[in-house]
Amino acid sequence: MQKPKLQWITQESDSIGNAYGYASHNREMRRSSAEYIDIDDEAPVALTIVPADKFIRVPGKINVLFTMFETTDLPTNYMKAINAADAIIVPCKFCRDLFKRYTTKPIYICHEGVNPDIYRYHKRRPPASGEKFRFLWCGAANPRKGYPVILEAIKVFEAFENVEIYLKTTVKKTSWWDTVKLSWKNRDEIFKKSEYAKDVRKAMIRSWQRMPKKSNADALRKYGKNDNVIFDSRKLPLDDLIALYNSAHCFVLPSFGEGWGLTLCEAMATGAPAISIEATGCAEFFDDTVGYPIKWDKKDIRLENYELVTQCHIPDTVDCIDQMFHVIKNYDKALKKGKKASERINSKFTWDQAGQRLGEIIKEIYARQLESEVANV
Repeated sequence: MQKPKLQWITQESDSIGNAYGYASHNREMRRSSAEYIDIDDEAPVALTIVPADKFIRVPGKINVLFTMFETTDLPTNYMKAINAADAIIVPCKFCRDLFKRYTTKPIYICHEGVNPDIYRYHKRRPPASGEKFRFLWCGAANPRKGYPVILEAIKVFEAFENVEIYLKTTVKKTSWWDTVKLSWKNRDEIFKKSEYAKDVRKAMIRSWQRMPKKSNADALRKYGKNDNVIFDSRKLPLDDLIALYNSAHCFVLPSFGEGWGLTLCEAMATGAPAISIEATGCAEFFDDTVGYPIKWDKKDIRLENYELVTQCHIPDTVDCIDQMFHVIKNYDKALKKGKKASERINSKFTWDQAGQRLGEIIKEIYARQLESEVANV
């Protein structure tokens, strides 16, 4: 059967935001769909992969918008964008159900994924004598990616010399205190009301270690300055990113919500035991059989960029810390979950499968258009 033709609007060099997910999504989806779609600038169907507020309709085309959102409501500019498109593609059921509340346009699901030839299973072992147990967190230093939660975890774990927390982020590091103060300043009220001593006490009671007998002031004075906390803002080539995933004993993503959760998906593909929320996009591939879900609750949050008050899936900070201790203490069992996670991702959630699904969707859009034209004759 002849492959459908498609004008691919978003180029790799386009400014589609500093989001790692969107950039990777655009690059990998284009590569993987080449077997199923002919890229042709003269094609009647145009595909744009961007956050919806950056969508620009192409005149004279059937416009397909591939986008996503992470909270329980859409901002006004997203509502306008999805209704300006002729069809919408989203990566998960959460986004489909969210968008259906705001538009009657057809909505299709096409998941994201990994390249199994690159994100291969990496066999891990418990840390050797003198080696630190490394928790890896990846993301922009903002609340949605769980940055405030991981900062709370640092207060606990940097007290232990045999534990290391590695923060791979996108912002430049001027000093630890700049990032900490920025995070505290922009925190949601949930975190402003959080009492450091109470949270740590609760986590310690439920865990297997005790904090050293130091005052909170002493702990905070060293906060983020110990050798076992690494803040990495480099732009890494792919080989180095894979090596970073492979170096982690456990991946932690206490996100407030994901359209998909690409870094979680990639880390799981390498076999890293993972801690995250089983909600929004992550729920498509993450659960307690392949990882360690964090308890969460829907709470109001204000998105200043969108002038929107909505709800996010807020992870329980204490439960996240508790899960981290649990993985350390039960690492042999965690490794078995990590292996299952790798098998699931690399068999069911690959970019090649996503490219094939995209080809099916574009064929359906052509068929819909043909039906519409016949109906209007």
